[in-house]
Amino acid sequence: MPAPSNDTNTDAIRAIEALTVASTTAAKHRKDKVNTVVDPICNYAYQNGLDRHQLTAIIHLVTRKTELDQTTCTTLVKNLYPRQSVSPQVVIRVVTGLGQGQTKPSIATQSALLKWLIAVLDVLEDPSVLSKLYGVLFNQLDVMGTRTPLCHLLSLITRRKHVRPFRIQQLLEMVHLTGQDSALVGLLHVYKDYYPDIIIGNAAKSRASLPVPSHDEWRQRLQAIQEADADRAEQLLVQPGGFKVVRRGAKRTKASIVPDVHTSHAGASSVTLEEIDNADGLVKNLHKIELPNQVLAALKDPLFQKYLILNPSDAALRRIELWLESYLREVVDAAANGTPTPPHLSELLQGLLTFTQATKTLLPTVQVFLETYLPVWSGDKDSDAILGLVSYCPIQNFRAFRKSILEPAEQAVISKSGADDDYTRIITLYTQLSINWNLAANNGSNGPATADGDAAAQNFALLTSHIHASILCLLVAYPPPPTTAITSALHHYTTLASLSSATTPLAIPPSHTLYTLLFQPSLATLSSTCALLATYKRAFESGQHAATLPRETTNAFNGYLMDVANLLWRNRALTSHDPNALACLCAPPLAARLNAYLAALPPIPSTALPPGGAAAAAAAAEEPAPATGTGPEYSLAALFGLPFNALTAAMSLAAFRRVEDAAAGAAASTSTTSSGVRHPPGPVTQRSLHRVAKAGGLVPELSWKAYRVEVLRWLVARGARGMRDFMFVTMKDLMKEGLPAAAAAAGSGGGA
Repeated sequence: MPAPSNDTNTDAIRAIEALTVASTTAAKHRKDKVNTVVDPICNYAYQNGLDRHQLTAIIHLVTRKTELDQTTCTTLVKNLYPRQSVSPQVVIRVVTGLGQGQTKPSIATQSALLKWLIAVLDVLEDPSVLSKLYGVLFNQLDVMGTRTPLCHLLSLITRRKHVRPFRIQQLLEMVHLTGQDSALVGLLHVYKDYYPDIIIGNAAKSRASLPVPSHDEWRQRLQAIQEADADRAEQLLVQPGGFKVVRRGAKRTKASIVPDVHTSHAGASSVTLEEIDNADGLVKNLHKIELPNQVLAALKDPLFQKYLILNPSDAALRRIELWLESYLREVVDAAANGTPTPPHLSELLQGLLTFTQATKTLLPTVQVFLETYLPVWSGDKDSDAILGLVSYCPIQNFRAFRKSILEPAEQAVISKSGADDDYTRIITLYTQLSINWNLAANNGSNGPATADGDAAAQNFALLTSHIHASILCLLVAYPPPPTTAITSALHHYTTLASLSSATTPLAIPPSHTLYTLLFQPSLATLSSTCALLATYKRAFESGQHAATLPRETTNAFNGYLMDVANLLWRNRALTSHDPNALACLCAPPLAARLNAYLAALPPIPSTALPPGGAAAAAAAAEEPAPATGTGPEYSLAALFGLPFNALTAAMSLAAFRRVEDAAAGAAASTSTTSSGVRHPPGPVTQRSLHRVAKAGGLVPELSWKAYRVEVLRWLVARGARGMRDFMFVTMKDLMKEGLPAAAAAAGSGGGA
C-alpha cells in the first residue's frame, strides 16, 4: 500500500476542517450538503487510515452534541481506521462522551463508539487506560441502549474480583433469594455471553444480549492499513530503549508466526507487560509481571526479552524450545527431502537471531537444528540469520564444532555461485564468533587458571588458527576477492587486537596474510594495513598481558614494523639487514634478480630545470650524467617509498606542488617578481631536493624528512591516515620532534 501523498493528506485536512464548520451550522443554513465533505473523509480513511491528529479531530466531533445528523455520525464512526496506535487521549475522550446529557451524542452514536473501542482494543497505545476507567464505564450500565456493547467491553478489560464469574454467580443466587427485578437478571444474561461458566438456570431470559459481531472485513482493512504503515516506519511505536510492548497492527498475529504480546485474565495484584512503558516500571514490577499467553512473542518483543533476562524463567524457555523442536524438525525434513520448507521460516529465523542477540545465549534446540540443517542448506536462503545464529554457538570443543557446524556453513556459502559478498559474510561470521568465544573464555576464568579455563583458551586459540588459515586462503584465491572481503579481513584483525587478555593472549596476523594485504593494489588497503599495525603497536605497549606473549610472537611483530618502515620511509625495502627484518618475505634470489633487471634499464633522461638564472645553469652543468643503473631512481630499496610507490607517487608530488605554490604566493606578496626554481616533473627524491635547493628553489629550507611528513599530512587530508598513524607510533625521530594535536591523539605510543 503506497503512502498517502502530501496533496491527498492536505485535502483530507481541509475536508475535516470543513466538517468541523458544518457541525456547528444548522442543516438549513449550510450552503453545501454535508456529505460532500464526509464522503472524501471516509474514502481517505478507508484507503490510508487516519493519523493521530485526524483521528482526534473526528473523535471530538462525534463525542459531543452537534448539528450533524445520525447517519453522518454513524458513517464517520464506521470509518475510523487509525493508521497508528490509538492514544489514551482518544480513549478518554470516547469514554467521557458516554452517558446522558444535553451535550452528549445520541445513544446510537455512543453504541457505535463502544463497538469501535472493542474493535481497536488490540491497537491501543496504552491498554491499561481502559482498566483505569473501569469504574466510569461500569457506572454507565444503567443506560439500556449501550448496555450490550458496554458489557462486552467490560468483560474484556475486567481484572476485579467482584465481576468475575464466581462473584456473578453469588449475585445471581442473591437475586433468586430476594426476588430482584428482571433488569438485573438481564444484566447477568449479558455477562453470561462472555463468561459461559455462569449458570442462570430458569431465570427469565432477556432479549438478545450479544452485540452484532464486528465485521471481519473491517478488521482486515484495519490490519492492512496498520501493517502498511508499520512497513513504512519499520518498527511501529517501538521506544528507543525498548521498554514498551511492540504493537504491529490489529490481528497481526494471524499473519505472523511470531505473535504479539498479549496477557489475558491477569490478576488484580499482577502486572502485564502491556502496562509497562519505562525502565522504572519494569524494575518496580519485575516480580509481579504475569507471563503473556504465548511466550514465543519473546522472539521479537524487546520488552519481553528484557524481562526474561532480568527474571529468568526455565518454564518459559522450555515452552519456547518445545515449540521450536517440532517446527524446526519439519524444516530439516523438508530440506532433506527437497520439499518446500514450512511457511514463515525466514521470519522465525530472524526472530531467533533477535532473541539470541538480546540474551547472548543460543538455545540448545537451535544448535541441534544447525547441526542437522547446515549440511543440506543452500547457502543463500536466510543467510544473514543462519550465519548470525552460528556466531552465537557457545564455546565448545573446537574440532567437533568445526566438523558439525563451522565447515558445513563455510562450504554452503563459498560453494554456491553468485554473490560477491560471500567472502565478506564468512569473515564477518569469524569476527562475531571470535568476539563471543573470547568473552566466554574470559568470563569462565576470572580467578586462577582452571581446567575449564585452560580448555576454553585452547579452543579459542584453535578457532583463531583456523580463521588465520581461512582468511589467507580467501586473500590468495582466484579470482581475487572483492575489496569488501579485504576490508572485512582488516576489520577482523583490528577487532582481534582488542581481545587480548591473560586467558586469550594477543594474536597477530600470520606473515603471509600481512604481506598479502600490504601489497594489495589499493591505497585504502595500504593505509588500513598500516593503521592495523599501529593499533597492534599500541596494544603491545599498553596491554597488561603483553609481557606474557611468547618471544617469537614479539619478534615476528617487530619484524612487521621494521619491514613496513623500511618499505615506506627508510628506502630499505625488501632488505633483511636490520634486526628482526623479514624483507617482506622476499627471498634473496628474487631480490637479486629484481636488482639485476633495474641495473639493465637505461637512466632516466635529465630534465632541465626551469629558468633560474646563471646559478641554476651552473648547478645543472656541475651535475654529472648518471650511468646505466646507477641513478637513485633505479634503487630497488627506494622504489616502494612514498615518492615512488605506485599508490602514493601522484599524491606525493601533489603535496610538494602545494608547498611550492604556497612559497610562490608568499614571495609574490613581498616582491613584484619571483625567481625561485620549481622542481622538475617526476618523483621528489632526496637528491632532487638538493639539486633544486642548490639552483635557488622556491622552498630551499625543506628537508627530506619534512617533505615526507608533508606527504603524510596530504594523505591524511584525503582519508588515508593509516601511514601517518604508523609512522608516528614507530619512528622515534618523528616523536621526538613533537606532533600536531591531531597526530598526537591518533598516534600516541613509543617508538620501535
